[in-house]
Amino acid sequence: MDIKKKLRIGFIHPDLGIGGAERLVVDAAVALQRRGHEVVMFTSRHDPKRCFPETTDGTLTVHVLGSFLPRSLHPRLPLTIVFSILRALVLAFLLLFSLLLPGPPTFMNPLSPIEPFDIFFVDQQSVAIPLLRFVSGTRVVFYCHFPDKLLSGGWEINVDAQGQEGMGIVERKKGSESVGLAKKLYRWPIDKLEEITTGQSDVVLSNSEFTSRVYARAFPSLAKRSPRVVYPCIDVDSYQPSAREGKGKAKLDDGVQLISSARPTIISLNRFEAKKNVGLAIRAFAKLGSDGLVSDARFGELRLVIGGGYDSEELDNKNTLSNLQDLCDELSLTYHTIGKSESSTPPPAAVQVLFILNFSSAQRTHLLTSLNTRCLLYTPANEHFGIVPIEAMSCGLPVLAADSGGPTETVLDLSTHKEGTGILRSPKAEEWAPALASLIDMSENDRNKVAEAAKGRVHDKFSLSKLGADLEQACRDALVLGDLHTQLGDKLIWGGATLMATSAIGLALIIWLSG
Repeated sequence: MDIKKKLRIGFIHPDLGIGGAERLVVDAAVALQRRGHEVVMFTSRHDPKRCFPETTDGTLTVHVLGSFLPRSLHPRLPLTIVFSILRALVLAFLLLFSLLLPGPPTFMNPLSPIEPFDIFFVDQQSVAIPLLRFVSGTRVVFYCHFPDKLLSGGWEINVDAQGQEGMGIVERKKGSESVGLAKKLYRWPIDKLEEITTGQSDVVLSNSEFTSRVYARAFPSLAKRSPRVVYPCIDVDSYQPSAREGKGKAKLDDGVQLISSARPTIISLNRFEAKKNVGLAIRAFAKLGSDGLVSDARFGELRLVIGGGYDSEELDNKNTLSNLQDLCDELSLTYHTIGKSESSTPPPAAVQVLFILNFSSAQRTHLLTSLNTRCLLYTPANEHFGIVPIEAMSCGLPVLAADSGGPTETVLDLSTHKEGTGILRSPKAEEWAPALASLIDMSENDRNKVAEAAKGRVHDKFSLSKLGADLEQACRDALVLGDLHTQLGDKLIWGGATLMATSAIGLALIIWLSG
């Protein structure tokens, strides 16, 4: 095929909110667009007040399909994954009907007429892949952030240690932590559906070597077809400061004035989810004072800023924020919470912990580039990849991260690398606190060396131009290789069965909803 041919690529992502997966797909779409390809994004949910600016400022074309379907059934019986599957199927059907049926647009074909695509780029939810491939005849590239079955809880994951097959451990927890029979029965068909439909994609990508190893253990039938690693990357230019201290009084807008401070600052940027383990940052910060790792006067000067995506409709988000606030009370730390910048009150001058819900791009850039920011704390253990350390490194910030998962591939530990970019430690407050103290007290000369090494590493391995080139190659490979990666017989059998089942469910659902 013509390797210079412009491709028409449709991105399908469940919820274009604020998070690492969303940042990846937005950057991926922008990177491919910059290489001359036509990109259109499809999603089931897009809140203009809780999204990345590229999806609202005209940079990317975004279509919302199937938003009328709820995301859960009831707080006591949410069935979140079931509704996630249904939303993905509804989106796929509405997109396919828009492709196959002539205009004018109706409830069944809301985008008709729409031109066909060369490639569908799918991530997070794989259930619609057979429909997209076999009904439209379009090749599919699937990006695996992490197997969904392992996000359901009750799994022991340790693939950094060498197991019997040199792959580590991915298995159900035993004993008191085991998952009940009812949940196992509930999850079994869902997990098998994920494995089968993921295998229907033409090319599978993953965000790290760690995720690839987990993928092979989680999906035994797909183990021989190892995902190709394409690291999430960033647009380095978007992490440049809008106002740097000491260089004149630039206008601090978009909520920056609310969070700006001359105090030495430690930052932690993550979604407000329990699995992100942000409490570790608070405990390590408190130990700086309680364990005498810094003087009382010095501790009084420091502040910890915790920011990230927050959805008031997500129970996990609400509970996580409440638990973090309770932890501050338990450790006798003062805190202040900032929501929407236009309605928030400025924090007290001496507040020790500042929570920022759904920070703006300007606020994020300010925190990462401020001369007063000392380091970034990245708390999740066994994180699939972790884009935030890359963002911090691009701004020259040293990173303290858990010594497992994706950060072990991105952060170079200062104790073992001459050109180190941070510190990797077991996610325990007693280990993090001394490491944090060393980063706070780092000399200016050492800090400059870390900054230079970190920026160079991001430029070489995690730039947006590299992401675009890697993804373009994956798309072209999908067109050329097609289903040569798997046995044709298996593909037809499983694909046909899955196609019929998902078609029946999705079509019945649409007919019912349309009255």
